[in-house]
Amino acid sequence: MVRYKYGPWDDRYYPVVGALVSRGLIRYVKGRQGSVALTATTSGKKLVDALKGDTLWGQTADRCEAIAHASVGLSGNALKELIYTRLADLMDRPQREIIS
Repeated sequence: MVRYKYGPWDDRYYPVVGALVSRGLIRYVKGRQGSVALTATTSGKKLVDALKGDTLWGQTADRCEAIAHASVGLSGNALKELIYTRLADLMDRPQREIIS
């Protein structure tokens, strides 16, 4: 992860999203106030269901569900504030510093 102006960010985000879209596992949809959001396709949901039952991916699936449940309905600003509160020790770093 890298420290940016509005919090930590993983530079792999955009390539991963692009790979998932190109494989037909997620798609872009209209979000709130004209923004863009992502949603799982039928194929993506089937893959998620299959991976949930796999021993190697079960814990990751549980974490993803917990994060999704905790952040449902949050605006971008509310999410930013949550990051600043919960990861306060990461916010004192210079911008573009790598967080390991």
